[in-house]
Amino acid sequence: MLKHRKAQGYLEFIIVLPGVLLLLLLAFEFAMFWYSRMAVSTATFEAARAVAVRRPMATGYATYSTLVGNLGQLTGDPRKHFTLKDQPSLRSVSARADVPWRWPTGLGALMGGGLQLDLKSSAFFRLEEFYPGPPGTFE
Repeated sequence: MLKHRKAQGYLEFIIVLPGVLLLLLLAFEFAMFWYSRMAVSTATFEAARAVAVRRPMATGYATYSTLVGNLGQLTGDPRKHFTLKDQPSLRSVSARADVPWRWPTGLGALMGGGLQLDLKSSAFFRLEEFYPGPPGTFE
């Protein structure tokens, strides 16, 4: 009778192990998605901010590329999905990113087959200049 009790621990371990591993993998997937989302959001913010302080547009694109370039889960070139607009008539700069993201371990295929997510982000800044009068007129 004692022999059968010794095997009970192994049996419970074998039954519980797949569920625990799945939960750990899901936590990892979610953490990677959240990190990528925050990285794209920060890169969009910093690129718009760089242009708002009157740096050239190339500096904004370079800032975005530098901050997003190290993410491995993005499909394709992230710069293709990024727009940066300088609007002097409105005294503003806007940036928008809509980057496709793939699952790092392929768990998305198990959860519904090829889930494709987009990391979306936008930023808006006023140009940091002193304007003494209404738009279009200077005193």
